[in-house]
Amino acid sequence: MQNPIKKKLDDNIEILKKKLGADESFDILVRKFEIGGREAGLIYIDGFIKDELILPIWYLMETEREDISVDIIKKILNNRLPYYEVSLVKTLDEVVQEVLAGPQVLLIDGQDEAIVIDARTSLSRSPDEPELEKATRGPADGFVETMLFNVNAVRRRIRDANFRAEVVQVGKRSKNDVALVYIKDIVNLDLVKAVREKLEGIDIDGLSLADKSVEEIITGGTINPLPLVRYTERPDIVAAHILEGNLAIIVDNSPTALILPAPFFSHIQTLEDYRKSPLVGTYFSLLRILAIFISVLLPAIWFLMATNKEYLPEYLQFIGVKKESTINLGVQFILASFGIDLIRIASIQTPTTLATSLSLIGALLLGDFAVKVGLFSPEVILYMAIAAIGNFSIPGYEMALVLKFFRVLFLLAAIIGNIWGFIIMFIIIFFWVVLTKSFGVYYLWPLIPFDYHALKSYLIRQTILDLSHMRPAALKSKDRDRAVKEDDKEKEKNRE
Repeated sequence: MQNPIKKKLDDNIEILKKKLGADESFDILVRKFEIGGREAGLIYIDGFIKDELILPIWYLMETEREDISVDIIKKILNNRLPYYEVSLVKTLDEVVQEVLAGPQVLLIDGQDEAIVIDARTSLSRSPDEPELEKATRGPADGFVETMLFNVNAVRRRIRDANFRAEVVQVGKRSKNDVALVYIKDIVNLDLVKAVREKLEGIDIDGLSLADKSVEEIITGGTINPLPLVRYTERPDIVAAHILEGNLAIIVDNSPTALILPAPFFSHIQTLEDYRKSPLVGTYFSLLRILAIFISVLLPAIWFLMATNKEYLPEYLQFIGVKKESTINLGVQFILASFGIDLIRIASIQTPTTLATSLSLIGALLLGDFAVKVGLFSPEVILYMAIAAIGNFSIPGYEMALVLKFFRVLFLLAAIIGNIWGFIIMFIIIFFWVVLTKSFGVYYLWPLIPFDYHALKSYLIRQTILDLSHMRPAALKSKDRDRAVKEDDKEKEKNRE
């Protein structure tokens, strides 16, 4: 056993002070007092301790010598610490790890074990509705930066005895907590095992980017720009996905959960569609898919039609530039695309109070004057604006950025290689997407490979009564049947 706890309290305190840097860090505190005539020490980090802990500590200090004459640790645990989560550790290394994680550690002179009292508190903001995933109806709570609160928010929605929230510590120095959240009798346990092994096998100092670092660890950090996990800040979305058989990963210090597997159609789903009636929800779902094609392909297709008018039928001859510009048409599209991205980048760095001013300067003044002085054709501004609006309609932020990147590739291919360049780029990107897998699931599933029931649920808004009773086969769930089994129904009747 490495660094076992010594029976002499002062020796333990001295070693722990040196390891934790108590003389150099103002927030590492050691409080000495007596319990039943024996000297004791409480080690903790200032700000991580609940004020209510003073009550059991006061109760401990009133302990008489005869109350703990033998089996001191056992009697304190059974008679003096009736609440708070407590455990025992036997080494000083474990004491250091526990203190840095937030709990308080109680050492008693003459004892070679220490009591861990988990009475920590965490600073946290209110669980406001996420800015990127707003809905007109439904719960308005979102994740915060504390992992425990986030797991609790999901558990409140799924009162299942098979709900699991495993914790893996990642980082030799930071020891960040990462929770794997799933339903044991539904999820594909091979997926859970693979993710757990990747997290446990990584040798890094810490998760500097929290959820993003975890994504790079479990995906291998490939250059493939397609997002292989889905990010969400809503506990109801996480609950819905793990009921389907997905695995969710919640990282401490991050208000975002990762959901996997996450094929393409998972990124374009939005809670808003499911809060509407089936007919209206289906309309908006199909409109969003149309907006994706418009966002990615419209500028390149219009450019090809405008520069190859000889191939257009008579009724499409109106397409093209009405007023020539001093800049080449292809360069106009590229500059307009870069300009839109530049405004988007600037808007993220701009304080909310100045966002309106940025919009006026970027959209109205620059766009309007660029057309008036002859740098841009009005048609270029129009079609790039339509493409930008289509991109904003995509719920998944990461997917929206990738589709914007594809739009630039299509534009460059059309400008450089004309029609054949566009066709070749389309084939390359198509096979790129088709051959990509998200944790064993093909990226274009359920379109390729075709799964009628799954594709229908993605494209057409169905009521909960109309959904197929089988969970998606691609997720390889242990329990594929959504319906309540007959023996479960019988148990419910007997319980009533």
